[in-house]
Amino acid sequence: MSRPSLPLAAAARWLVLAFLGLTVLIPVLWNLSLVFRSNEEIVKISGLSLQTFVPGTFTLDNFRQLFAAVDMLRVFSLTLFVCVSVTALSLFFNSLAAYAFARMDFPGKGLIFALVIATMILPIEILVVPLYRVVKGLGLMNTIASLILPFAASGFGIFFMRQFLSGVPRELDEAAVIDGCGRAGIFFRILLPLARTPLVTLGLIVFLQQWDSFLVPVTFISKKENTLLQVAINNLYAHIYFSDTALLSAGMVVGALPVIALFVFMQRYYIAGISSSGIKG
Repeated sequence: MSRPSLPLAAAARWLVLAFLGLTVLIPVLWNLSLVFRSNEEIVKISGLSLQTFVPGTFTLDNFRQLFAAVDMLRVFSLTLFVCVSVTALSLFFNSLAAYAFARMDFPGKGLIFALVIATMILPIEILVVPLYRVVKGLGLMNTIASLILPFAASGFGIFFMRQFLSGVPRELDEAAVIDGCGRAGIFFRILLPLARTPLVTLGLIVFLQQWDSFLVPVTFISKKENTLLQVAINNLYAHIYFSDTALLSAGMVVGALPVIALFVFMQRYYIAGISSSGIKG
């Protein structure tokens, strides 16, 4: 009597997943279709039909206008430099701090780690004002350093790496000490190679966060030559392109495609890293 219910339960799960997938996929496909239409054709769209997703007249003029309105080569290069710099520094400093919390004993360790965890509940909207005061006090306003240095470490990154390192057997440390390794040798020769998957996962998370960052760049940077991608795309809304839906859609697609491709390529590391680091106590 219980056997027929199993296929029904599986079918119900697939239907729910398919529905949830469509709720995400339909807006993406619709926005993607706008990129290859003219504004005249876009205003004629009504309801949900084949015309919603298939352009009547295919055009690439929106991309040409976008690259004419925004210096995409400079903006992409600068954004990529900031994201890679923050990611590299974050992996290094977060791993060092995580090693201290996971493998070393020192006075106030529990309290300090609790304070680190507490920073995870503070959104960037709350932190941007004190960060602004610190950056201004250091004379870093309108510099690329203001977008990199404040994010060289984070509470989440320290917690994430600490969870993995806490699960590595301490016998490896003892064996390394017998072989003559100090703490630096244990960290760089033993633990970091074992933490490759969590490092890739954390790097992907940090990179995606920085690529999508808008509030900090728009607050700290006012020079046009230091504008990052999300700010440059948002500036289209504030100028003569406000009513140019097709151009704005092209900007959003150009900004989203690199990170989508990166996530698709690295998703197996992301899933493996979450499962190996995020559930240990």
